[in-house]
Amino acid sequence: MRFPPGFLWGVSTSSYQIEGGAPDDGRGRSIWDTYCATPGKVARGDTGEVACDHYHRYAEDLDLLRNLGATVYRFSIMWPRVMPDGVGRLNPKGLDFYDRIVDGLLERGLRAWPCLYHWDLPQALQDRGGWANRDIVGWFAEYTAVMARRLGDRVDQWVTFNEPSVSAWVGYEEGRHAPGLTDPRAAIRAAHHLNLAHGRAVAVLRSLTPKAGIGLVIPVHKARPLPQFQERDGHLAALFEDKWNGVFLDPVYHGRYPASVEAKFASHVQPGDLEEIHQPIDFLGVNHYFPSYVQPAANGAWPFQHADPPLYFRRTETNWAIDGQAFYEALRNVQIRCGNPPVYVTENGGAFIDVPGPQGRVDDQDRIAYYREYLIGLQRAISEGADVRGFMPWSLLDNFEWALGYEKRFGLVHVDYRTQKRTPKASYGFMREVIATNALPGV
Repeated sequence: MRFPPGFLWGVSTSSYQIEGGAPDDGRGRSIWDTYCATPGKVARGDTGEVACDHYHRYAEDLDLLRNLGATVYRFSIMWPRVMPDGVGRLNPKGLDFYDRIVDGLLERGLRAWPCLYHWDLPQALQDRGGWANRDIVGWFAEYTAVMARRLGDRVDQWVTFNEPSVSAWVGYEEGRHAPGLTDPRAAIRAAHHLNLAHGRAVAVLRSLTPKAGIGLVIPVHKARPLPQFQERDGHLAALFEDKWNGVFLDPVYHGRYPASVEAKFASHVQPGDLEEIHQPIDFLGVNHYFPSYVQPAANGAWPFQHADPPLYFRRTETNWAIDGQAFYEALRNVQIRCGNPPVYVTENGGAFIDVPGPQGRVDDQDRIAYYREYLIGLQRAISEGADVRGFMPWSLLDNFEWALGYEKRFGLVHVDYRTQKRTPKASYGFMREVIATNALPGV
């Protein structure tokens, strides 16, 4: 089962989850520093202050990428590391760090795909309203211009945002991520301003790096009602997909919000907003991990809530159902909803119990089985015409998993958080074989 010629293989990480170096070289505080310092928000009181110490060990990690055989590396830039106050003053040492990352990738024959925003907003901007303040569109454009001027001569693909839906819905409505708000109205404003900031950033990048590709990463959900309530709750699954997928896909690809949610956004959309969001992009990054089951909810901002998946599914350590069919359906939904754009799978993976053996080796066969199932679903979508051009596992390293702290491990490489020793797992070897052969072995 071979992948198309020229299929792109890479790996994804994010700044707050791996960099550490929180007190070093003038980095400003992010909303995740504040969230982690709030009692009860993160498992065991963990923080990203040290994480994987990638800030100091990046060369070793780039060697792991090269030895994997990866072609591209999607990493994120920490806004408060380069602009501690979010606007104005630059931090030369922070900018130098990302120079070293990009140069190190090029020296190893890898392509740099920086993502401008992966959730670590400068706390100074959150103090001014964060994504709920429309002024942030201009602040983000200023930051985008700084990074385009600094790295644009060596970057051939940009990602504006990673999972803006999580920033809006989980950060501003559900409170399970930074900034930890539970304000549905603020979440609607944040969602629209994230979309508008994406559109503004596309214009900045087109102006300053006209030869580079530009994309956006969305966590595309496949929603389902519980099996016993298929007829009763089918409309809830459709509304869930409109909220999680359509709110961030439809303005970009169609210049409008989904009809089912349009009224919620009407008072926040100013003349020209949708035209600014609706600019051509060169690719869509799709993140996908699990199917989303829904059930009715009362007295909430939305008439649905998450439901536990049926018991017949195998599960990851985060209780996510393992379902390659849902991955296939999500890719097909993008093909249909968005007019079959070029797609790169920018995150996919699972948390499993990773216990080093006597020689330190992690034989993570459950993770290998997960990737095998999902790559089969990916190949099926490609065989039916979905324009999927690459795949990037989540993640290269075990890392700080947001509110889960360090309890769950997603990496192809095991990290001993006491010593920072890196040890490639069996899944690293599996993925290296997939990349080397451009095929799924043993199928």
